[in-house]
Amino acid sequence: MTQWTQLGPRERDVLAVLRRADDSLTARDLLDAIRDRGDDVAYSTVKRTADRLVEKGLVEREPERHRGATRHRYRFDVEAARRRLIPEFVDELRTVLGDAAVERLGVRTARDTDDTDKRP
Repeated sequence: MTQWTQLGPRERDVLAVLRRADDSLTARDLLDAIRDRGDDVAYSTVKRTADRLVEKGLVEREPERHRGATRHRYRFDVEAARRRLIPEFVDELRTVLGDAAVERLGVRTARDTDDTDKRP
C-alpha cells in the first residue's frame, strides 16, 4: 500500500475526530476528544500524528497566535482527501484485482449512487 492509503489506528482516530468537527481543532482539542473516547494517549503522540497526516496531504494545518506563541489548528478537508486517496486506492485495486474488478466496482458504485439519489 502507498503512504496515502496506509493509515494506522492512531491516524484513523485523529481523522475521525477532525471529520466530525465543525471547525479546525488544536492538538489539545484532538487530545481531549480522543481521551474522551477512552483512549489514554500522550499529547506528543497526537501532535506527531496530526503532523504526519499533514505530510500525507490529508489534513490542513494553520498557524495561530496564542499567548505570545504560535500553535497550530488542524482541519480535515474531505474533498482534498478524496482527490488524494481515490486514485491511489484505484491503482492499488487494479494491481491486486485487475482491470475487470475495478470496472465492476465502478459500475456498482455508480449504480449504488444512482439508487441513493432516487430515495426520498
